[in-house]
Amino acid sequence: MKLLITFIFSFSAIFFVLQSNKKNVYFDESKPHHTEFGFTNPHLTLNDQNKSPLDLLRMMKTDRPNPVNQNINLVNVGNLKRRINNGENFVTWIGHSTFFLHINGKKILTDPIFSDRCSPLQFVGPKRYTEPSIDINLLPKIDIILISHNHYDHLDRNTIKHLKKDTSTTWFVPLGLAKWLRNENVKRIIELDWYDEYSLQNVQVVCLPSQHWSKRNLFKSFDTLWASWCVNVENFKFWFAGDTGYNKIQFKDIGESFGPFDLAAIPIGAYEPRWFMKNFHINPKESILIHKDVKSLKSIGMHFGTFVLTTEPIDAPQEEIIKIIEKDGNLIDQFIIPEHGAIYDL
Repeated sequence: MKLLITFIFSFSAIFFVLQSNKKNVYFDESKPHHTEFGFTNPHLTLNDQNKSPLDLLRMMKTDRPNPVNQNINLVNVGNLKRRINNGENFVTWIGHSTFFLHINGKKILTDPIFSDRCSPLQFVGPKRYTEPSIDINLLPKIDIILISHNHYDHLDRNTIKHLKKDTSTTWFVPLGLAKWLRNENVKRIIELDWYDEYSLQNVQVVCLPSQHWSKRNLFKSFDTLWASWCVNVENFKFWFAGDTGYNKIQFKDIGESFGPFDLAAIPIGAYEPRWFMKNFHINPKESILIHKDVKSLKSIGMHFGTFVLTTEPIDAPQEEIIKIIEKDGNLIDQFIIPEHGAIYDL
């Protein structure tokens, strides 16, 4: 037994070293978010980005909510299809960071996850306490899917296995994720670096920065890129923030160069404890700062109300946003806290 344990640990250590030293095939020394072995956040120090195994253990041992499954309103699929046929622009929140949008004839899906758990295994890991507001089998035909990064609550293999059946869908991913999707037999993949642009018929897509990280297994971190996305469909501009921490530079730059946006989807949840989450997950106050920085005319919250990933109470994100809005009357019609089943006109 001791020999077996020694072998396992030795093999793991060797595998870790080999994976950690794998060269970044996209490396461009002129780009500050590139490194020889992956990617980095240019507005954070290396120390700010690195968390030790002990830090992770300490965070995981912190008490967190344990909610019962909640009943939600489901999307009226007939109404949704009628709106599409009438050419109406709208958005509906499916859960977590998954939105379905219809913008000037284009049907867009963001970071789709329909599985019960955001985990490599469906018998362990964070479990949904609210179901998706629409069954994956009832989704309309999707034109564009946006993927922000490779964490399990944003890139879900079971969901992709279903959605890839429609080979006409175009998938937009940050650097390093096309290979993963190709291994899943996804067809139309556009892989972009920050500030790369791609035109698809009447749609212009720009890959933009966020402040986050990537990790898909125990042995690799920061090896694939993370991103936010700007989608312009006939002069309606949508910005999808993905997952992000806050800094005073990137989002103002996005607002100056690509804003104003008609709609922005911005995280509001999964932000405690701050000592661990601050650099990579914004809190509600920072959500509002980003809303203002990117010059969004209307924003909608996400990354809450679905999985327990962190330690704040499950209702805290909504309650904090409401408090901020109550203090700033200008925000009343500018920031939506979405409800399951609701369809919001754009």
